[in-house]
Amino acid sequence: MIFWLVLAFVILTIFGSVYWLKPSQRDKRLSGLRLDAIRSGLQIRQFTFKPDSAKTGIRDDITATSYTLVRPGNQQGGELKFRVAGQPGWDTDGLPEGLCWHNQGSEQDAEKIRQAWPALQDDLLLLEVYENRVVLMPAERKSASVAAYRHFMEQFL
Repeated sequence: MIFWLVLAFVILTIFGSVYWLKPSQRDKRLSGLRLDAIRSGLQIRQFTFKPDSAKTGIRDDITATSYTLVRPGNQQGGELKFRVAGQPGWDTDGLPEGLCWHNQGSEQDAEKIRQAWPALQDDLLLLEVYENRVVLMPAERKSASVAAYRHFMEQFL
């Protein structure tokens, strides 16, 4: 009898360990989304953005996967034009509800964001627009698609 209990315990331990290592549905969806992004020419990176809380009122660090679209032929340098965070903050001039400026852009930049916002089909955590590239940190919801990300970022290049 003890032999069968030990054998059952060993089998369940092995099965449980293997099952625990199996990727979840969310992991599979995110890896597929990120692989599609790489295939479409976007650069993928995981990083943490630390906002200047005293200047902007944005309190929480933003840790997420970023999708970067680089202007062809202009890979080096490029100054920051503006940065928008998807958190409550002090400067919200012209932006859709739920977004705030971290580095203030122009009224034309705010208009571009308002026009492109519905096409994103995801929540925006951070958007950085440089002279030669656009960095998008989305929430990667179930409705996310690489085509929508790319279309959104192309509006700012």
